[in-house]
Amino acid sequence: MTNILNIIIPGKPVAKQRARKGPIGWYNPQGKEMQKTKRIICSQLPEGFKMIPKRIPVKVSIIWFFEPTKAERTKKFLDLIKNEDLPYTKKPDRDNLDKYILDCFSGLIFFDDNQVCGCEIMNKYYTDKNSRTEVQIKWQS
Repeated sequence: MTNILNIIIPGKPVAKQRARKGPIGWYNPQGKEMQKTKRIICSQLPEGFKMIPKRIPVKVSIIWFFEPTKAERTKKFLDLIKNEDLPYTKKPDRDNLDKYILDCFSGLIFFDDNQVCGCEIMNKYYTDKNSRTEVQIKWQS
C-alpha cells in the first residue's frame, strides 16, 4: 500500500546555508528558522502519525512558489503568472532549497534524509498569491 503525506509550508521558500565557524566551533545559522519550519510541519501531520521506519525508501516531490518583487508587479507580469506555471529562474538555487526541506523533515517524517531514494523536483515558479513550498511524500508500507 502506498502512503502519501502532503505538507504546505507557507512563506517565502528557504534555502540551506552553509555551517558557519564561530568563536567556539561550528554552528547552524538557521537553527531557529528550522525549528519554526519543523513546528509548521508537525502541525500538519495526521493524528497518530509515526515516523517512517529507517529502511523504508521515501520519494519526495517538491514545488516552490515565489512572489514577484515590487519591480515585477506590473499588470502584464501578474497576468503571466496567474496560472503559476512561469518558472522562477533566480536565486536561491534549487539544490539548496532541497537540502533545507529534507533537513527539516529528518527526525519528523523519516529518520534521515538518506532514506530519500527518489526526488521528483517539480520546479520553482512565480505565484501571484502566497509564497509557499508544497511537499508530497510517498512510501510503501
